[in-house]
Parts: sequence; structure tokens; C-alpha cells
Amino acid sequence: MTDTAVETAPKDTEAPETTLPEALGATRIGALLAERLGVPVTADDVVQLTELKHLEIADWYKRWALYSTKDALALDPELVKALVAERTAWQAVSITRDEAVARIGWHWRDIARMGDEGRVKVGRFGRYLTADIDRLPLEAEGERHVTGQLAAKELEIRYPTDLRYVEAAGWLTSVTTMEMPAGTSRYRTVTVPLYRLADVRAVREIPGVDWAAARNLTKGAPSALRAYAAKAPTRAAVVRAFTQALADRHGVTVWAWSSPYTGGWEIDWERRDGAPTKKDVAARLKADPAAGAYAEEITLCPAWGRITRRARQLLEPGAAVVLDTETTDLYGRTVEVAVVDAETGKKLMDTLVQPEAPITDGAFWVHGISDEDLVAAKARTFDRVLPRLRKVTKSRVICAYNEEFDRTVVTNDARRVGKWPMHLADPDNWFCLMDSYATWLGSGRWLALGGGHRALGDAKAARDVLVEMAAGRGTTFTPRTTGAQADPGPPTINGSLSASLPSQIAGETMPA
Repeated sequence: MTDTAVETAPKDTEAPETTLPEALGATRIGALLAERLGVPVTADDVVQLTELKHLEIADWYKRWALYSTKDALALDPELVKALVAERTAWQAVSITRDEAVARIGWHWRDIARMGDEGRVKVGRFGRYLTADIDRLPLEAEGERHVTGQLAAKELEIRYPTDLRYVEAAGWLTSVTTMEMPAGTSRYRTVTVPLYRLADVRAVREIPGVDWAAARNLTKGAPSALRAYAAKAPTRAAVVRAFTQALADRHGVTVWAWSSPYTGGWEIDWERRDGAPTKKDVAARLKADPAAGAYAEEITLCPAWGRITRRARQLLEPGAAVVLDTETTDLYGRTVEVAVVDAETGKKLMDTLVQPEAPITDGAFWVHGISDEDLVAAKARTFDRVLPRLRKVTKSRVICAYNEEFDRTVVTNDARRVGKWPMHLADPDNWFCLMDSYATWLGSGRWLALGGGHRALGDAKAARDVLVEMAAGRGTTFTPRTTGAQADPGPPTINGSLSASLPSQIAGETMPA
């Protein structure tokens, strides 16, 4: 038997090269470059390469940018390494905002403000130069902004009672404000005044003040600071006296509000026969020796005043209704509609509607109305509900909280069932309570209604908003005289309105 040599092909010990996708996201491009170049390339580096025009976005996947794999691998290795080295060097000498807060104990708003003013270097990723942050407590401690509670703590006096006396005496004024959550609500906020820490500390150095007597007082005990606040009429007292005189002279209701957003006062008044124009009031304000001194700090006819006057018109008999709908989905079909009279709050309509389409799970979890509920209630279809809806809203302004939503829903449903929406389709017949309320509050953002997410409850809650806006902002001043004979004007001494201030106002007395 002879041996037979069998030649076999050599085995390929190398793994086949992996075929890369034509385009990858920033994270995977960074990982690919890191593997090829041996440096820690990250997604942030890929984004910066794009910003510097060394790499382009090739495509998008949903909201994520994709980059050409071929172009990324063709980048100059030295360019990429230099960019990575620059990033890592910056990260080594900088910290994040939260790290800066923990490091020096400042509020993040103060740190951000120092960055905006160029007092602290802000670089990539919104990071702050550590050395600059460390200098802040030494060089700019007094420029921190503190709340009234912290200001009172610094002065060792009671908050808010004694701090109000400090402000009324003219020793301390807020420099800005911030919004803070009100209680447990996710939507409501309160405006909190902020004070410059150096100004607070300067108050402690005012000579002649018996600080020992003002500190460590029990709740309800008279304050030693009260006497200082009563020495002269404050701006608030002068403005209030001016507005009361305006109400008396023209026989109109006047509103005056001290805005926490601007730090100034805002004044508006009823418009009717005999009411002054904005030009009239501006001239009178400028000519008054007491209130005129604050003319630059007083705004006449603010946006909320226009809304208040409009709200008062809508609450007149027969002027308006308030409508709300619940739907199958966002901008879906109507499943419930309710209308109440704006003046009285009386229910004019409240009915379930068969949408002839399923209610989505998301909508059900909002309003709690199910398909089974509609069947059990024998809900009518929209074509049978529409005539009543037209009738109760005819010749009325239709108020709604987010009128664009409710108007779109009822208009689409009318057309879906082959009916003409008539006056329901005209935007001029509607009034948006949500947008108006945001402007009236001065917050710049809309707030949730909180009416329980059923049509009738939401319509009534929306009417409450209308009533609130009609009441005006701040303090309401009504005429102290009646009849056709108008008051000749506020009593003055040497032409000064401040001389006519009631004693309790002129001294700006406050409770202990």
C-alpha cells in the first residue's frame, strides 16, 4: 500500500473585513475614528467637526444626523487628534454649571449671569473655567442675588414683616425677579423679588438704626423699624393717591398694579362717556409734582388693561357664551360639548356626542369618557347636536380656553356630517381665554385650566378665568363721589397731590 499525498488548500486565518454602512450617527462615527486613530473621539467631536465644516451631515434618521462613513475616515488624522486634545484640555480646566453650583454654593442663575456678563469664561458644552468660578466668592460675592427670605436672614430680622419696613424706608430695592413654583402645582408660579447681596449688607451699616431692638423679635411683636418706614410717602402711596383722584375726578373705575416683572406700576381705567384718554392721563401725571416724579416708572394702558376691559364687555348680558369640547383624540371628533352663559354661568347646553369613531386610550385617560358610555347614554350624532349648538351661540362671542382647538373641532365635525358651520367657523366670533389669560397675568406662558376635563366643568372653569380678568389687576379704585357733577380734581396743597394723601397711606403704615 502506497501513501498518497493529498494537497489541501491553506486555511484563511484572517477574518473578512467588515463592510461599514455608508452613513452612521455621531456616536458610532466617533467610536470608529477612536478605533482607527487611538484617541478618545466622541460624538461631541464629530459635531464640532461638522460645525468647523470638516464634515457634513449626509442624511437624517428621525431627528438624528447621519454622517458619511467614507468622509469621516478620509479626515486628516492630525486634525482630529488636535481637536480631541483641545476638548480634553478644556474639560480638564472647566466644570459644568451644576458642578460650579456645588463648588461655591451660588445659585445657578448668578453663575449664568456672570457668564453672560463676561465675568466668567464659558466654553464648549456650556462649561465654566474653574479658575474663574473659584474667584467669584472672593471678587464678586456682593453681586449675588438673594431672595427676601435670605435678605432677612442676613439682616437677622423677620420675613416678610420687617423686610417690608426696610424697603418702605427706601433702604433696599429689588434688582430683578424670578419665577418659582407655587405650592405643588406644575403650572402656577409666583414672582419672587431678588436683592443684591452687597445692598443687603449695606443696610446693616446705616447709622442711627437700632438693629439690636429690631432683631430676634417674636411673631406679632411691634417692629423697631416701623418708625423709619413711616417718615415719607412711598411711591406706592403716591401712585394709589393719584389713581383714587383719577377715579373720583372722572367717575370711573381705575386699576393700579405694581408689576413684579418690570418693577414699575401699571394703570388702566374704564372706557365710557366722560372717561379720560391716555393722553389726558399722561398729561395729568406729568403735571402732578408728587406722582410726576415717578412718571417714568408708571405704564398707562398696559396689555392686561385692554383684556380686562374686553372681559367686562363679554360679561354683559347676552354678550358671550363659554364653550368647551371633549374629543376622541387631539383635534379628533367631538364626544361631549357644553356651553354656559358668560354673564350668569347658567348651563345652556351639556351633551354627549356619538362621534362614530373610537375614542383613543390617550383621550379616555384625560376625560374618562368611553365608547361604552356613549352607547349607554344613547348619545346623538353631531348632525343632531349642531342645531342646538348654533342656537345657543348665535349672535354671541364664543369664549373658549384655547379657542383655536374648539373652533377647529366643531367646524370639522359640522363639515364631516355635511352641515354648514355658519358663525361657528368665523375666528372673529371667538375669544381665546387661554392666550388672553397668559397676557393678563404677564407670565408669557399659558396655564392649564384645571376644570376636571369634562366639558361642563371646563366651561365653568374657563368662565371663572373670564371673571377673574374682568376684575382687573392689582388694586381697584372706585369713585368716592357720584352724580353728574364730576369732582374738580384731587385736593392739593401748593399743587402737590402728596399733600392730599390720607395719613394711613402717606405713612405707608404696615401691620407689625
